[in-house]
Amino acid sequence: MNVDKFVEFLKSEKRYSPHTILAYTADIAQFEECSKRECGVTDENDVTAPMIRIWLVELKERGVSNRSIGRKVASLRTYFNFLDRAGLIENNPMLKIVAPKVTRKNPSVVLTDEMERVLAEKQQDTSFIGVRDSLILELLYATGMRQAEMLEVEEGDIDYEAQEIRIQGKGRKERIVPVSPVLLDRIKEYIERKHALNSKTPKLFVNRRYEPMSKKQLYTMVCKEMEAITSSVQHSPHVLRHSFATNTLSEGADISSIKEMLGHSSLAATQVYTHTTIEELKKAYKLAHPRADEGYETPKEAIEKKEE
Repeated sequence: MNVDKFVEFLKSEKRYSPHTILAYTADIAQFEECSKRECGVTDENDVTAPMIRIWLVELKERGVSNRSIGRKVASLRTYFNFLDRAGLIENNPMLKIVAPKVTRKNPSVVLTDEMERVLAEKQQDTSFIGVRDSLILELLYATGMRQAEMLEVEEGDIDYEAQEIRIQGKGRKERIVPVSPVLLDRIKEYIERKHALNSKTPKLFVNRRYEPMSKKQLYTMVCKEMEAITSSVQHSPHVLRHSFATNTLSEGADISSIKEMLGHSSLAATQVYTHTTIEELKKAYKLAHPRADEGYETPKEAIEKKEE
């Protein structure tokens, strides 16, 4: 197998994170184990589409979700595409493989008034940790940053004059997001208190020992604060990213601009938020329109009905 060459490709050309590379190699190793056990195959040139289907059936029988199977198919597809382009295989077996369909769920979001309540509650805690937690929640909600991106933000990434924050996204892609003057003042106040506590790290957010926060520490804090106040089914940091995108779109922002702020590589990843907004509009219409209970159709519904 040529996994080592593939890993080097992911590192140097795709610039994937160690976490992403580990996920790819784990999926490939899992397939290799199955193909060797079930078919006695250890060479990529001998792999066929039916062998891959045997693995997919095995995953399904073990109760692996369609979403997870889809990710594994994507890993294998990337691997065999690499081998094909590098001339390391004669035939690409993934050309005949289709990933299982996944029912796309609209992302959970936090309502604007709920978020205001969360922030108001946290801002009453004036301790260093309280100020830190409040700032993390507000920054996640105001910028749409991923959790991993926030943990990488350093003091030098903040441009007070331009009112921007520089973010290192997936694949080390850099992007700039705007920040309000009020939020910048809070960041400045937090950093001053951080320095007064003699924290040496350039990372913006630190733990109780004034060292860089870990992913687990940030995740646990956000979940705890959100669970106590919001009605959202989920409470992870990613919910605040979803909320940023959905609420910004609802306020009239251009979807291409939101794509750039979120650091999405394709518009398709951003378009899921348009579905959430449409559903919210439908709910609002049914609740507020004076003729909603009389079977009144929206103009769009009337047109669609006429075309059927």
